[in-house]
Amino acid sequence: MHINVYRKFIFHLSIFGIVISIILNMYDAILEHLIEGLHIFFELIESSLDKVVEHFFETEMRETQIIVFYIIIVIGSFLIYFAWKGLVHLCKGFNENLHNGWLELKDAVTQDWQGMTMTNRIILISAFLLINYLASFFLF
Repeated sequence: MHINVYRKFIFHLSIFGIVISIILNMYDAILEHLIEGLHIFFELIESSLDKVVEHFFETEMRETQIIVFYIIIVIGSFLIYFAWKGLVHLCKGFNENLHNGWLELKDAVTQDWQGMTMTNRIILISAFLLINYLASFFLF
């Protein structure tokens, strides 16, 4: 049997379940704190830029706000561009790891299934059906 493959699969499945349950149960608090933190960070950057532009260029409040607005637009555009490039790279790596893990699990299950006797196959299928039947009471 391929114990290490199954352990890795169960570990990743457990982590995925924990993350999904946290997100589903606490999405409002997580989103609220995330947005509040981003807003405070943005205000800090904006006020710092206001002080720097006003000091170096000796401008009035209106001109300072216009200059800072366009500086923030440029910085935001670059951040969005680099975030997109990083996200594409991250998704490509995640997809490759997921594909390799799936092939490893599929090969392990296929080899173990072919090595089982008919009695063990029937026991495994019966246990699978029983567990899913009992789990349906908790989920539905």
